[in-house]
Amino acid sequence: MIVDRYYYHQLNKQEQAIYKAFYNGAMLHQEIIPIPVRGKFTQDSFERIFMAMTRDNPLIYFLNQSACSTASDMFGHIAICPQYFFSKEKVKEYNRKIEKKVNELAGQLHLLECNDYKKELRVHDWICRNVAYDYEGSDKDKLSRVIASHNILGVFAHHKAQCEGIAKAVKVLLNAVDMKCIVVTGDSTKSGQCVPHAWNIVNIDGEPYQLDVTWDTSTTGQNKQFVVYDYFNLTDELMNQDHKADSSLPICRSKKANYYVQRGWSFQMRHRLMKYIDRLIEKNERIYEFRAEGRLNKVAIEKEVADYIVRKLQAYGRSCNRIRTSSNRGLGIYRIEIL
Repeated sequence: MIVDRYYYHQLNKQEQAIYKAFYNGAMLHQEIIPIPVRGKFTQDSFERIFMAMTRDNPLIYFLNQSACSTASDMFGHIAICPQYFFSKEKVKEYNRKIEKKVNELAGQLHLLECNDYKKELRVHDWICRNVAYDYEGSDKDKLSRVIASHNILGVFAHHKAQCEGIAKAVKVLLNAVDMKCIVVTGDSTKSGQCVPHAWNIVNIDGEPYQLDVTWDTSTTGQNKQFVVYDYFNLTDELMNQDHKADSSLPICRSKKANYYVQRGWSFQMRHRLMKYIDRLIEKNERIYEFRAEGRLNKVAIEKEVADYIVRKLQAYGRSCNRIRTSSNRGLGIYRIEIL
């Protein structure tokens, strides 16, 4: 297991000292946590430290993020007054269950027997197949549901969570098997609607990549056998089309560990794409999936490839009653299924 505290290192020295005191106090379940600062302590500083600590440490799932406050005495001493969702004894019980589940998954998915790319792929696939997006996780009338869906309990205990819970579970699982991974928060835009969102940045062979398991899970939908990889290891250029982070992050430029690049399904030239399609037709495949890059994604490539497949199948005397297409045009990802 590695301790990956990216946001801690973005703080200044005084903020780091407060972060440490806050972390140690929260882990001990203290009701009043003295911090090493006297005099003025701004709300902005407190929020920056709080966000850094909770993003770096998903195992602090028992802290009420909306109810922590600060207090000071007549001598200028300052303390943080946290509120906890669960008792100290309940947290110990949950921790044992979480540790057991993480260890079981590490064994079940053979995460200690593969490279970092495969670790990430197996965690991504497990969540897409076993965790549902919790659409009731924002219902304030169901407080326990809200608490679980926004942290790792939703994933490990209930197999239902929202983006924050999923992103934090990804970090816990990957950090547990010695892989760097951070939680990213910000906004995302889908169907014209901008909403708060959380996702990850992972490190593969020294290169950072953007990863959004929540959006891949949502697109995977009910058909858990067909996993979507649209947001698996993107560059900043691609991710920033519909995601906007609220903090400074590692720069993601590499395409090498992108899912489609790794599979050899990413194309910039039409003739190479068509050769790939020909190979799938010869194998009598039913699903044709690829990514079009650069200029290739600026033409009506989906229709062109679909028409080409139909013509080829007819030439081979194979039946093709109809086809179903789906795409993420912004990312240049296309799926054509023969029905």
